[in-house]
Amino acid sequence: ILLVAAAAFVYWYPTSLRTAINAFTAVLIIACPCGIALTNPFALGNAIRILGRNKFYAKNAAVVERISKIDTIVFDKTGTITQTGDAEITFNGSVLTTNEQKLVKALVRNSTHPLSSRIYEAISETDIPYCSTFSELSGKGIEAVIEGNKIKLGNALFAADNNKVLLNNDKLSSKLDSRIFLSINGSIKGFFSVNNVYRSGLENIIHSLKNKFRMIVLSGDNEGEKENLEKYFVPEGRIRFNQSPADKLEYVKVLQETGHRVLMIGDGLNDAGALKQSDVGIAISEDTTNFSPACDAILDAGEFSSLSKIIGFAKTTKKIIILSFMISVIYNIAGVTLAFQSEISP
Repeated sequence: ILLVAAAAFVYWYPTSLRTAINAFTAVLIIACPCGIALTNPFALGNAIRILGRNKFYAKNAAVVERISKIDTIVFDKTGTITQTGDAEITFNGSVLTTNEQKLVKALVRNSTHPLSSRIYEAISETDIPYCSTFSELSGKGIEAVIEGNKIKLGNALFAADNNKVLLNNDKLSSKLDSRIFLSINGSIKGFFSVNNVYRSGLENIIHSLKNKFRMIVLSGDNEGEKENLEKYFVPEGRIRFNQSPADKLEYVKVLQETGHRVLMIGDGLNDAGALKQSDVGIAISEDTTNFSPACDAILDAGEFSSLSKIIGFAKTTKKIIILSFMISVIYNIAGVTLAFQSEISP
C-alpha cells in the first residue's frame, strides 16, 4: 500500500504537488482500514460469542476455523452419545452392607466421571467416610484407601488385580467390559450395570452429518451395544469396540496420517489423549465446570442436539470470511485504481 501510494505521488508530482498529495492520501485512505485485515478477527470473534451463548465454549477463535476444515468425526460412546443422568444403575452380586455402600460412595465422590456421579446419586447413604488416598487410572478405573479398606471400581481385570483365574471362576464374568466391577480388599463384590440411554437428538445429528463427514464410533465396551449402534451409524459409519484410551489415540493418529482432518467428541476423561491429538477435540459435559484441559472446546450436554448446527455454523463463518476477502479485494482494486488516477479525493 505504501509503495503504491508513493508511486502515485511520484507519478503526479511533476504535474501538480496538490494532485500528488491528494493521490497519495487517497490511496492510503481507501486501503486502510482494510476488510482483509478486519474480517478474520471480527467474524471469528463474533462466532465465539454466538457459540458461547449456545453453551459451546471454545478455547480460542482458531478452534472455529479448524472445525470448518474437518472431514471426519469420531465419537466416544459412554458419556458422549449416551447420557448417564437418566441411566438406570443396578448392582449385581453380593448384597452390600451399609458400611460397604458408604465406602463406595466415598470413592466415587472423588471422581468427575459421569458414571461415578450416577453411582454416587444411586446410593442413598449420607454419612460418608474420609477418603485418605485416591487415584484414577485412565481406561481402567478408580481406587482408594478408605478407613483401612482398599476399594477398586472399574473394569474387571482392574478390580481383580489382573487375576484372570479369579474372573474365570466367577459367575459374574460374562460381558466383563460392559460392567463396572467393585472389589473391596481384593474380593470382587459384584458389578454395577448401566442401562444405556442414547442422547436425545442423536438420530437427527447422525442423519444430518453422515453424508458430509466420515463417521466413526470408538467404544471401550464390548459388542453388547453393537446392534443398537448399528441402527444409527451403519452402513455409512464405522464402529470399533474394546478400544482402550491408547487405542483411541492411535486410531486418531492413523486417520491424520492418511490425510483426514479429525474432530473427536468425548467425555474429556478416558478420551483425553485422543482429544488432544485430534485436530479439534470437543468434550461433552453434564457439568461445564468439570472439563479436560486436553479439549479445545466444551459442549454442554443439554445442547448435544445442536452439534450439527454448530459444525455448520463454523463452516458458514469460514464462507463469510472468504466472501468478505473477495469483496475487499474487488473494492481495493477499484478504489486504489481510481485513487491512483486522482479520480477521487481523500
